[in-house]
Amino acid sequence: MIIVIAISLLIFSPILFGYYQDYKNNPNEFKIEFRTFKKGLTKILLFFIIYFGINKIYDLIFPLNKKNGIEFNDQRIKIGLPTLDDNWQIDKNESNQHNIIWWKAKPTIGNFKKVIEYGIINPETETDYYQSKNRETFLSSIYNFENKTFEYYIEKPNEKIISVTKKGNLKYEKPTVEIKITKTEFENNLNK
Repeated sequence: MIIVIAISLLIFSPILFGYYQDYKNNPNEFKIEFRTFKKGLTKILLFFIIYFGINKIYDLIFPLNKKNGIEFNDQRIKIGLPTLDDNWQIDKNESNQHNIIWWKAKPTIGNFKKVIEYGIINPETETDYYQSKNRETFLSSIYNFENKTFEYYIEKPNEKIISVTKKGNLKYEKPTVEIKITKTEFENNLNK
């Protein structure tokens, strides 16, 4: 604490001494300059208040419709999405303003994770993650609320874990890759 006080005195003492000398030389001119400085400082403070106020309002209000939890199950059934029940919990550490992540409390085969991504007004996509019955295959389905379409993916081991770049360097790839599949392939792999 003493170091902070000493450093601030070293920084602000010459500035304050300069203002004192300026005031002592010509008090009227100093008062005019001080009024100009005060107007500029007021504008800067007003800008920061408006800027941070708008950011806080955006954080609190947008997206407008975040009610895609358990109360949205009726619409999920109509669309063909898996529903939520009391076994599902929101992951508060990974979720944020535009991304809500649901996990099953007790991991099981089948649907175990759900990610809902929001735009400014409504949800944009809902991604469901599945584990097959043999517990070796991971699958995912993505529902796009705007297009009202599904996309299905399977996670497979990457056959090319190491590849060579154009410059001749070795590049280590991800151990798994996601491959887009059809709905029937998705259902067949889920039931294996």
